[in-house]
Amino acid sequence: MEKSTISDDQQALHMEERAIADIYRARKERRRRILRENVPLFIRNRERILADDKMARCHIDCIRFGLAYSGEWNVPVAFLGGLLRLWEKPMFQAECPKCHETAYCTGGGGSPLSGAKSVAMTCGSCGHRFTTSATKADKNAIAFGRSLIAAINSSNAGLGSMDDESLPIEDVVHLLELEESNAK
Repeated sequence: MEKSTISDDQQALHMEERAIADIYRARKERRRRILRENVPLFIRNRERILADDKMARCHIDCIRFGLAYSGEWNVPVAFLGGLLRLWEKPMFQAECPKCHETAYCTGGGGSPLSGAKSVAMTCGSCGHRFTTSATKADKNAIAFGRSLIAAINSSNAGLGSMDDESLPIEDVVHLLELEESNAK
């Protein structure tokens, strides 16, 4: 009888690791959806979020930027407060084609060869989601990606460290929605 090259325990470990990776992937997709759907909520409550350390340090680990042929870039985790600061920069804004108010960057990608980019945007007023190649400060895809990463790092400054206590995005959205409904 031939002995297996993988033990039962090793096989169980590999199955668990695949299951955990699937759970993290699903969580990241859910959080990406939550971020995009709640940009107007975050914009309306900007001062409230920045005044609450736990909300301001909410980890936004779902911003994606990728380039054709080279894959997804390792975008640093942004704090929600840092993201609100980042959105103040014209480079990460565009005009919403639906209501003509300001929309904000929630990710993007492009081509390292042509320099063309596609930036995922969500309107801070009407919530309309769209992609555009034109932001208020136009750059090619590589320059935009580098600027995004640098801006996330600088926007997080002064908000604390990743180890400090924070609220998950799901809790931040729930609390803000409760506060808004109680105020009505």
